[in-house]
Amino acid sequence: MNTFNNIKEVWEYLDKIPKFQDKGASASNFELEHITKFCKSIGDPQNSFPSIHVAGTNGKGTTCHLLEAVYRKADYKTGLFTSPHLFRYHERFRISGEEVQDELILKFFQSYSKELEETPLTYFEISTALAFWLFAKEEVDIAIIETGLGGRLDSTNIIDSEASIITSIGLDHQDILGATEAEIAKEKAGIIKSGKPVMLGNISDENSRVISEIANVNNAEIIKTSELNPEFNKGLFSLRNESLSVQTRLLEEVNKWNLAAVYQSVKVLEDKLPVSINALVEAFEEFKGVPARLEKLDENKNWYFSGAHNVQALTSTLKTMDGFGGEQGVIIFTLMKDKLVPEVIEIIKEREHKFYYELNTERAASFKDIKQRMSAEKIDENTYKSILKEFETSLVIFTGSFYFYSTVKRWVSNC
Repeated sequence: MNTFNNIKEVWEYLDKIPKFQDKGASASNFELEHITKFCKSIGDPQNSFPSIHVAGTNGKGTTCHLLEAVYRKADYKTGLFTSPHLFRYHERFRISGEEVQDELILKFFQSYSKELEETPLTYFEISTALAFWLFAKEEVDIAIIETGLGGRLDSTNIIDSEASIITSIGLDHQDILGATEAEIAKEKAGIIKSGKPVMLGNISDENSRVISEIANVNNAEIIKTSELNPEFNKGLFSLRNESLSVQTRLLEEVNKWNLAAVYQSVKVLEDKLPVSINALVEAFEEFKGVPARLEKLDENKNWYFSGAHNVQALTSTLKTMDGFGGEQGVIIFTLMKDKLVPEVIEIIKEREHKFYYELNTERAASFKDIKQRMSAEKIDENTYKSILKEFETSLVIFTGSFYFYSTVKRWVSNC
């Protein structure tokens, strides 16, 4: 049995567990039996705090961070659980905006080494259970919980949340969630809780109908952001139906749906968790965005990073880029094998300057895979400095995977 004498032993233990970023679906466990059993054995911490549960193909990370910012601005003690992390495991767990420290993480592993031995958990299941334990131990007023994948069988789905948000439905992870948007919508709708409201973001009428059927069975009120008529123009977010207008720092128009979903969630829960309009507006104004979501990488350069890795997200990112001043821009990208779908290839293919970086992971698409589908040049550790020097004054977007982020950040700091 692991004794976990120090945090180094925790990292060694976690490093040995297969991860979704490397192995894909084989590193996951799409059922709730193990996480339910484990959490029961440690006292069901997930039942100790109120929560909001967020699912969606795109936008769920930004929505979670926005929600947390609003409740923190309103002086609540917040918990935030998101994934994946970009640099440090700690990023997945935040208490009132701060990453949790080594001591707390170590305490969890030391306290429950026996239970971890008895119930085999995946990397994500361990992270989920740890999040629930941290939020219970820290006695948060509200926890914002992002699903990992899908919803119905996602290990986060053992909470009884106060409300659910489904930000968007698009084709992604079809090998796991279903071949059509309707099938994916059904999986995401699995987070809807009995008698608890669900907010719908940028979702088509057809997918809304699928979700509505599940909401009706659960006697859950459906609230559509489309009814607010959200608008977004150069960062100015407005709700015509609510006389709200806020200048944000966000760049992509698609964020109007995330902002509107947060506004509705706060409004629908105001009896339990009151938030003043001033706190909400201030949180929206001050929100700097989320790392790796169309993030400007250097104050003096027109270089951006977007973790976009499916049709919906890439379309939004490139549309935003095309509005940055006329030039088409250089695209430096990487892709996982399971993202090599014709629609994604078609979007990237149209760009004039394309460079591909091959991530060193089993799940990554090789340069050879890309060359069979489009003309692109290779960028690697030996060539990135000269290539980036050539495009120093150009509009550049690094994209295709969140797992590319740490590499890109290192490159930019070295240029």
